[in-house]
Parts: sequence; C-alpha cells; structure tokens
Amino acid sequence: MSEHAAAPEADHVSARRRETRTRLLDAAAEVFAEFGIQGASVERICARADFSRGAFYSNFSSKEELFLALLGREYEQRADQIRLRAAELTACLEEAAEPPSREDAADFVTAFLSPSGSETGWFTLETEFLLLALRHPEGEIQHVDFNLQFRSELSNVVESIVHAAGRRFIIPVDRSLTILAGAYERALRVSAVSGFDAPEGVNELGDRFAELLFTITEPV
Repeated sequence: MSEHAAAPEADHVSARRRETRTRLLDAAAEVFAEFGIQGASVERICARADFSRGAFYSNFSSKEELFLALLGREYEQRADQIRLRAAELTACLEEAAEPPSREDAADFVTAFLSPSGSETGWFTLETEFLLLALRHPEGEIQHVDFNLQFRSELSNVVESIVHAAGRRFIIPVDRSLTILAGAYERALRVSAVSGFDAPEGVNELGDRFAELLFTITEPV
C-alpha cells in the first residue's frame, strides 16, 4: 500500500479514536459527578458511553488517567470560556462613557459569571480532584500544577477587566484573586447543595463581588 493510500486510512482511525476518547470523557464527566471517583467504575463509564472495556483500555490505562484527562479538558474549556467572556466585558467597559458605579459593577459581574448547571458540575469534579490528591500524594503535584496554571490565566483576565473599569488593585493581584475566588467557591458550594437562588448562592454574587472589588481596588 502506498503512503498516499495509507494516509486517509490513518486519518480515519485518528478521527475515530478522538471520537471514542471524547465520548468516554463526556460519559466520565457525568458518572464522576454522580458517583464520585471511588464509585465511578470503569464498567459504569463504559456503559454510559456505550463502549466495551477494550475500547476504554485502548485509550486510557486506568480510571485515574481518564479522570486527569477529563480535568485537563475541563480546565482548558473553562479558561477559553473565561477569556471569551472577559473580552466581551472588557470591550463593554472600554466603550462606557465613565467608570462603572458599584451598582453597574454588580450587573457586570452577574452577567460575567452567568451561572449554569455546568458550574456546579465543575465544582463537583474539582472537589473530587482535591479528594484524589489528598488520598494519593502523587496526585498532589498535578492538582497544584492545574490550579497554578488556571490561576495564572485568571489573574491576567481579572487584572485586564479591572483596568478597563478604570481601577487598580491596592493589594497584590494574586491575593486579590484569592479573596474573590474564596467568595465564588463558597457560592458554588451553596448552589451545588441548595440551588442557584439559595441565600449566598451564585445568583447573589454580583453584589458581593462588587463590594469586594470596590474594597480592594481604587480609581486609577
């Protein structure tokens, strides 16, 4: 068989393999969220994806490897989503005739966060990742690496938004991000258990974030 004839076949196999991995990752996201990493067996994941164990092990050596691949995908997707929302918000702020008031900031934050069911699903997966790192010390480094990379991305985004709003942080950006992330994660915990409309849930984050932002920033 010539190289030219083999290339389309190789591309087909590669595309089929990508589709298999994607379906396994999608199924795993649902199963991990429902049963946790301990209760999410390979059999359950395969059944949800409608694949055999052979298909699973031809793509992943273990359930833990699949979980880390899923987290990598979710981190990338969230980073892309945050960059897109940030670009839209930054453009809106730069076009405004004057810097936003605290009330305006609350509206901007609410629109930027745009809570959805995927937010609590993400929180569940991230919590499982933390538990995995606590139970298996070798996973701690990966947990730290994921979070450092994500926080670095988030720091750049938040700082650019604050600058577009005509303000600047009065404490280091990384410390500011820790404060804001703490408020957001608490709201996600409440929402994951009691719903987005629960007191101190995600739907109430706009006012709290605006208050925090106006406390830890000042006009340029």
